[in-house]
Amino acid sequence: MKAILYSGNQRVAAYLSLIAIQIIGALVFVWKELPAFNQLLRNPGEQLPYIPYDHLTTIGILLIMQVAYWYRLLRVPVPFQSPNLLLSHLFLFFGRLSFIFGGALFSVVFFRHLPALDNDADALLMTGRGLLLCGALFALFCLTLELERLGNALANSNHPK
Repeated sequence: MKAILYSGNQRVAAYLSLIAIQIIGALVFVWKELPAFNQLLRNPGEQLPYIPYDHLTTIGILLIMQVAYWYRLLRVPVPFQSPNLLLSHLFLFFGRLSFIFGGALFSVVFFRHLPALDNDADALLMTGRGLLLCGALFALFCLTLELERLGNALANSNHPK
């Protein structure tokens, strides 16, 4: 796909806005899901209560993150081309760090919580939450890739975007 033609300042502002949306979305998602994460840790096998608006909020956050990610990837090139090793290392570090919550959530759900579930668990609710979990993990993975792209662009101006 062709990149949208922006002037230098507009391109930087568009890029920074789109990456900020993804980062803020990830922070809001983690902050919002921490109570449920803690409940899963303390009560393995107990199905969390169903609160419809929580799922809608999470879906909204994840959709906004995905729209920002895919729009940036397809339409807005990484505007930073001059090497900066310190910033490169920081963004690569934050890229790896951004997926730690996703990895921890996956581990708690699949290795601790699911094996302890009773037979009377609501299969439909579990399926919906499983799909939501997969969407969340994918959104966090995309943010990780985005931060790594930025870190690589700052490491080497000839690196592919």
